[in-house]
Amino acid sequence: MLKSGKLDIMEFPFSGLTETNSSDAAADQGESLYSRNPVLALPYVGVLGVAAVVGTLGNLVVIITVIIKHLHTRRHQSETTGNDAGRIFIANLALSDTIVTAVINPLAVAGLCVC
Repeated sequence: MLKSGKLDIMEFPFSGLTETNSSDAAADQGESLYSRNPVLALPYVGVLGVAAVVGTLGNLVVIITVIIKHLHTRRHQSETTGNDAGRIFIANLALSDTIVTAVINPLAVAGLCVC
């Protein structure tokens, strides 16, 4: 956003939510639309909050399933299929996504993490 010859850089997630009217003192100070009207933030917080909870629970189900499958395969050595690398890969993806959905997304919603 270009204001009076200077590039106005705002922090995520408020980058497109400032008014461009230069006569407004709040907009000139970089105050976000969310801070002036918090009701507008409710859908944003609600959607990301639900996504964080559902994503975290879903990834935990995947991790638990991989662990149970691994334990079952170890008990029944004759059923070994050789998919250990695939299971480790899936568990690794689920673990990293769990960290994002359980830690990074809530911090981003709170404005504490600009990721």
